[in-house]
Amino acid sequence: MKVPILILAAFAAVATPDFNRAVLVLTGAGCVEDLDETTMERFRSLSAHPIDLNHAGRSRLMSSGLLSQYQVASLLEYRQATGDILSYEELALVDGFPPQVAEALRLFTRLEALGPPGKRRRSGMHHDVMIRGAARTGASAWGVKYKGTIGESFEFNWGTRTTYSDGVLRPGTFSAAVYGTKHLGKLVLGHFNARFGQGLTQWSGFSMPGYSSVDCMKRSGTGFSLTSSFSPELMGIAADFEFGRWNAALGYSWEGKLPIAAVTYVSKTFTAGITATSHSAGADWRIGIPNASIFGELAWNKGPQAVCGVMWIPEYGRKLAAVARYTDGNPELMAGLKTPAWDAVGLVSSKQVRLMARWAPTLQVGKAEFVPSLRLSARKTDSWRLEGRGEMQLEGGGWMLRSRLDLVKCTGFSFLVNAEAGRSEGALRAWVRWSLFRVDNWADRIWVYERDAPGNFNVPAYYGKGWSASLYTAWKPSRRHAIYLRVSYISYPWMSEQKPSRTEVKLQYQLSL
Repeated sequence: MKVPILILAAFAAVATPDFNRAVLVLTGAGCVEDLDETTMERFRSLSAHPIDLNHAGRSRLMSSGLLSQYQVASLLEYRQATGDILSYEELALVDGFPPQVAEALRLFTRLEALGPPGKRRRSGMHHDVMIRGAARTGASAWGVKYKGTIGESFEFNWGTRTTYSDGVLRPGTFSAAVYGTKHLGKLVLGHFNARFGQGLTQWSGFSMPGYSSVDCMKRSGTGFSLTSSFSPELMGIAADFEFGRWNAALGYSWEGKLPIAAVTYVSKTFTAGITATSHSAGADWRIGIPNASIFGELAWNKGPQAVCGVMWIPEYGRKLAAVARYTDGNPELMAGLKTPAWDAVGLVSSKQVRLMARWAPTLQVGKAEFVPSLRLSARKTDSWRLEGRGEMQLEGGGWMLRSRLDLVKCTGFSFLVNAEAGRSEGALRAWVRWSLFRVDNWADRIWVYERDAPGNFNVPAYYGKGWSASLYTAWKPSRRHAIYLRVSYISYPWMSEQKPSRTEVKLQYQLSL
């Protein structure tokens, strides 16, 4: 059965998916601006040192954040029944891994086949060292990050930095994990994340809001995992243990003096867990039925909390979802529809109303790929904020041309337009961007994702009347060395109250061994 798949994989010319697009597919986010620095850093790290889908255990797969509990259970059952997965075309045949997801996973995973009988598979050691510095008018900042791995059995992260507003160097973030092969799933020391169920009982760090996309309406807890965040919430010791389909997790954070315990049962058709901390307790579940799943959590966390939802997939590429939530005395109701080109979500609660619709088809123009995108959103808390965003992207022959227009109506009327062109293939890659904006009120500010070196998640909020320009280059003379440079300038020549212009230069070196 695998031979035709291998032949197809050997002769097929498969293009490497775009990094940002792959991240959006795997996280379910509607746009890059919905993500945070830690999430993007995790995906950058995985792209440098991909996880082995054929040999990583359940605990390692879950803590990576790439897969849901259902996908992990499905992958492990497939591995047990058929052995190693030999190609991403074969991965796309595994239940829970549609072709778009399997293609996106190429950037962050690998498929290593086991060697001949009696031959031990080598557990390679990898090291990443990143040194970066930045300067702008009157201020400077720098940072260092290190990541080390030994196969799928050990990880270590450490990082420290200064900022423009805080020049004090601190010990930073450190986190280490040992992954077991039998009953020990993993042992984590140092800073860590703890994310269970739908997040009502325990969820540390960033979580995407459910109204940003249909895929974000259901959360997938990763349990205990390492973190490279510069503002971690938990620090201490944590471990989980596997007994067949059962998983027991215990942890303690010295910061906040928080004990955490959880017991989870995981299968393809049914998942349930109980989680408790010193101030909260809850039970979560997921029931799989043909083409749909029912999920939810009941908890006590400084008061009653509840969430219950259903996601129906009538056919590949189409999803319908509805979720009811009750948190902090605030009831919410969300509903959404997703197709290959559309993604629409609505939220109604006692505090706010949100509506979002995005249209983003992918079209082929000869050998080039044309990706238009239109996003409309409305939000009402004290007053309405209406947003419209249109994007066009043309790619071909290693070159890329992109433009974007943002319109916002809130306390006033604001707009931003930009254009970007660059070379996206080869050892030396470069992009040039120019923007023009008018934002008269702080409540109308516009957030825009901008290219930056790995580990620098750059989403500035534009405010004022002016223009900006930037140059970003990435030079990789070899597999081990990479140098990144970003130069940007922003000016406000049309403001009645003078606002100073700003020049910023960032330089980063990365060594991979």
